[in-house]
Amino acid sequence: MANIFTITLLSAFVFASTTNLLLVQTATAQPVQIKKPTNSGVQIYPANNKLSASRLISIESAIKNSSNMRITEAKLTTYSDFAAQTGLYKSSISNDRMVWIVTGFVVGELRMSRGRSVCTDNAKIVRVIDAETGDAFGNSIYCPPNNEINVMQIPQTH
Repeated sequence: MANIFTITLLSAFVFASTTNLLLVQTATAQPVQIKKPTNSGVQIYPANNKLSASRLISIESAIKNSSNMRITEAKLTTYSDFAAQTGLYKSSISNDRMVWIVTGFVVGELRMSRGRSVCTDNAKIVRVIDAETGDAFGNSIYCPPNNEINVMQIPQTH
């Protein structure tokens, strides 16, 4: 009889201790951090539209690399506003990311890097600059009608 009582008491003690340990572990456990795989070659730009203006780059910083163009507009806006106007969306940039849109013209001939065309005069350039980091998201170049020439058709002189 004493053995049954001892075994029952011991079982109850083990059950109570195990339950108590599990409850303490559950209450004090830290959430598990699951890291999503990322493509190390792609920079992700999260939303930053809640940042104060003091944390964003100035208009002077946004236009500093635009010395070759006559600037007609520099506008601070969200990436979604820019993308809605142009239809150009990048999945690595949040729609709520603040960007500078710098627009201007280059007087005279403009050769596009790695491109095969030349704009003979008044190329319109639209630059998209990240308003927090100053990173360039891209340039669009538009040539007025009859001012774009295909370099492949220009005779090469040797």
